Amino acid sequence: DIVRALDDVQPYDWAGFLRTRLESHGPGAPLDGIVRGGYTLVYRDTPSDYVRNLNTIRNVTTLAYSLGITVTADGRFSDVLWDSPAFEAGLVPGQQITAIRGDAFTATRIRDAITDAHAGGKPIELLVKSGDAFRTVTIDYRGGLRYPYLERDRSKPARARSRRSHASPPFHL
Repeated sequence: DIVRALDDVQPYDWAGFLRTRLESHGPGAPLDGIVRGGYTLVYRDTPSDYVRNLNTIRNVTTLAYSLGITVTADGRFSDVLWDSPAFEAGLVPGQQITAIRGDAFTATRIRDAITDAHAGGKPIELLVKSGDAFRTVTIDYRGGLRYPYLERDRSKPARARSRRSHASPPFHL
């Protein structure tokens, strides 16, 4: 019924379009619109001004694209991303990092541990508190600090909207 209604408005392969978007997904983030707009997603080892300001306002440290966590100033996990290195290590929101490699938690120490592991140092070792229980968690993550940026692709024109093609619907979604 939906496909028939859409076809009445604008003929198109709506069944294929909807099936592709509702029944499957490709690897990674859906970046096609960004790429068609003349940009590419890159990662750098320093946070953008936006992330830095947001961290300051929220009083957190965002390490979502490296360990897959966001931690509060006192080391509590406010977020743990699904399938991230932290998730795979069994960490969950509400737990608290009390020490990193034997030293008391600070945001600088967790960032330094990630940087050291990337440079060939030891895996990241955390002493984590959950309720009244403590446990040592080792995360063998070597990818370094990662923060997303959109970078202009000078080989493509910057566009506010993408041009229509036979593979795109006849309007912007």
